[in-house]
Amino acid sequence: MGLTPPKIRLTRRDWLGDAVLTLIAGAVLLASVFLPWANLEGDGVMDFGLTRDEGIRGVLETPWGLPALGLALAVLTMGAVMIVLGPGRIGIGLGVLIAAAGLAALLVARDATFAAYGFNTQAGLGVVITLFTGVVLIPVGLSAAAVAAALLHLGRVVPTDPPAPESAPPS
Repeated sequence: MGLTPPKIRLTRRDWLGDAVLTLIAGAVLLASVFLPWANLEGDGVMDFGLTRDEGIRGVLETPWGLPALGLALAVLTMGAVMIVLGPGRIGIGLGVLIAAAGLAALLVARDATFAAYGFNTQAGLGVVITLFTGVVLIPVGLSAAAVAAALLHLGRVVPTDPPAPESAPPS
């Protein structure tokens, strides 16, 4: 009496879920660009304020502003391309690029705070959100690549919606 492994059924919905998560992450990255990033004279404690107090700088006021904005727009674009193209050979590459964009977001946020201002920097809400979003994007991208590869390998890119009742085979 052996245990049978559960059957895993991947569909296009799994791919679309990763695409929606990518779009949401891109929107969050875009919003975080406009939030406070770092207090130059901080005491090392995080600042969760939505407004820029004295000494707080946004990322667009630093050399890392354009890379952060570019990453946000790239992630948004990749999410839209995922929805339009669906899973396939290009989907595998898109998933890997999304994971790489997550890593890049982590590095930009780290460099924009600690490398620029030292460890006495008071991190703002924008950098915290960017770090969190970068951490989330890495597994989402790897998941998207894995789903696209599995669907391509299995040769069954299943449509999102089930067939209409009138076109279903008689039972």
